[in-house]
Amino acid sequence: MTELTAAQLREALGKGEILGDPLRKIRGVAPPQEAGEGYLTFIFAKKWLKALPSVKASVVVLPSLEGLHPPSYATYILVDDVGEAMIKILSFFFEPPFSREVGVSPLAFVSPKASLGDGVVIYPFAFVDDGTVVEEGAVIMSHVYLGKGARIGARSVLFPSVVVYPGVEVGEETVVHAGAVLGADGFGYGDHQGRRLKIPQVGGVKIGRDVEIGANTCVDRATMGFTIVGDGTKIDNLVQVGHNVKIGKDCAFAGQVGISGSVEVGDGVLMGGQAGVADHAKVGDRAILTAKAGVMGNVPPGAVMTGAPAMPHTAWMKAQVLFMKLPQLVERIKSLEESLEELKGGRNGHPKDS
Repeated sequence: MTELTAAQLREALGKGEILGDPLRKIRGVAPPQEAGEGYLTFIFAKKWLKALPSVKASVVVLPSLEGLHPPSYATYILVDDVGEAMIKILSFFFEPPFSREVGVSPLAFVSPKASLGDGVVIYPFAFVDDGTVVEEGAVIMSHVYLGKGARIGARSVLFPSVVVYPGVEVGEETVVHAGAVLGADGFGYGDHQGRRLKIPQVGGVKIGRDVEIGANTCVDRATMGFTIVGDGTKIDNLVQVGHNVKIGKDCAFAGQVGISGSVEVGDGVLMGGQAGVADHAKVGDRAILTAKAGVMGNVPPGAVMTGAPAMPHTAWMKAQVLFMKLPQLVERIKSLEESLEELKGGRNGHPKDS
């Protein structure tokens, strides 16, 4: 990539103050402990400033603070929001993991009954079935399977080995990472005379716009109706979304989250790694489930839930304090019981030690 100067970066950000040489060049970005000459790095908080003397990057993006003096080998760019600046700067170094020159590969199978928009990219060995619609600018990488009647929104990207079952809809500008499965049968079985009888899963899946779905994540089709993932939601790797789940907008779920069937999740909900939600529960808008939380019932909007079974985070913290004291409390109880026995013995005229 072409080298960029600190002045060019400042101009691209549209704001910020330069301390040091504005013509200092960078060719890449790296974490503070790894960045050396020719690289840019970021310091996010005042408490991290003590690490500055050990940072050898040529350009450092910092919070706007007084009294900063860069060493001779570095230039500082002071900004109000380092996170926002990082997103903009990293975009300069991001290279899409695909080439539009591939076009529609002759080694892909595309049904003559499928519909492809302008600028679609389909890599070798992808499979596009009858009635499937791939809208303009979408990218379908190798070994992707698109079932009958599926729809892939404009400018979406499906990484290798993604499976999209028949009738599944994926919105515009959505990213689905390798190995994800959209629309597999929901886990629906009836109990008949001790046997598990499969309930036909005849519903579908609707994935919204600007969604990101991590590698090896599964979103099951509905028994009837639709499993829904709302616009802007981000789902990590190895997440399970059960049948008939309704997920709102702009949620974020970390790895190994499990959401059982028919759960309703509001807008802006956050779930930490390995959090789980039991079937038919409702999680209110902007609630937070911390890592490993096990939700067995409804969660109010804005609540922070921890533990298994999950409880309000403040109550869980108090319970943890008591839990850590359990060995001491048990010893105290034993001591009190012994003292009580001695008192009883004394009142009955038969002291314990006599």
